[in-house]
Amino acid sequence: MNPLVSIIIPTFNYAHLITETLKSVLNQSYQHWECIIVDDGSTDNTEDIVGNFIKSCPKYPFKYVKKVNEGTSIAKNTGISLSVGKYIQFLDADDLISADKLTIQVSALESNNAALVFSKSVFFTDDDTGRNLINKYPKGFLAEQTLSDLELLRRIIKNNIITIGAPLVRKEVLFKAGLFKANLKNNEDWLLWFKVALLIKNFVYDGNDKSFTSIRIHNQSAMNSRSKMFDGEVVVRQHMEAELSEMGSSKNITQLRKFNADLLALHQIRSLKVSTGMKYILSSFVKNPVFEFNLFTKALFKLGVRVYKSAVS
Repeated sequence: MNPLVSIIIPTFNYAHLITETLKSVLNQSYQHWECIIVDDGSTDNTEDIVGNFIKSCPKYPFKYVKKVNEGTSIAKNTGISLSVGKYIQFLDADDLISADKLTIQVSALESNNAALVFSKSVFFTDDDTGRNLINKYPKGFLAEQTLSDLELLRRIIKNNIITIGAPLVRKEVLFKAGLFKANLKNNEDWLLWFKVALLIKNFVYDGNDKSFTSIRIHNQSAMNSRSKMFDGEVVVRQHMEAELSEMGSSKNITQLRKFNADLLALHQIRSLKVSTGMKYILSSFVKNPVFEFNLFTKALFKLGVRVYKSAVS
């Protein structure tokens, strides 16, 4: 029998966009799914819009749940707790998944010893001219190849390499990883993927042009809130350090902790506490100027960019 996929859609005040998202679920070529819409205390007419959509297609397994507003992490955890599927597909209420995504990724997961299978992500905007594809990130930021072992951990420590809707993931692995951090409102998926990678160091890229998630960029997009994303990165890196510190002091773990600490310092110089980041960089440089020279020059460059932006703003 085909395994059941639970599609979890957290939403907050996306009544104007969620219908298209639900249609992308309805259009799946893979038929063995359930869709759980978790309304995180919306104050618009989301309940009416979703309710009417569900009534219009009574033969399909949609479920709508409304709860008090507690943030996206708890909303997604609520959806996971209500799900009965073997695999989980997360889908933001303003995004879309291609018609063959579940078909392709279920087949891949069934034949691979992987924590998850992920697709490419495409980004788009809607305006008066219609739908326009955009390049949200530089080439190489998001992963577009299968990653395993140390390479996977380094890539996922460097940055969040997959969008929330790109993977199909084993539900049992999500529970083992501890689900989403309840009080984390930004980059919560990044931290979860990192914890999943610690458990099963194998993320499979499906590499199929018919499998993709479409990310809508608009004024309400969470990824457009730069200050919140900056703060979220600090919290994520602190949790990464805590997780890695419990894994012993092998050469690889020590290198990963140093890599994470370096990136945190550079992030602080670029966006938050300059003094904290520079203190770490200077201390590292003094201890080993040859080995830390590249890190020191990166810090100076980021500091220069920040000073320039402050001067012209």
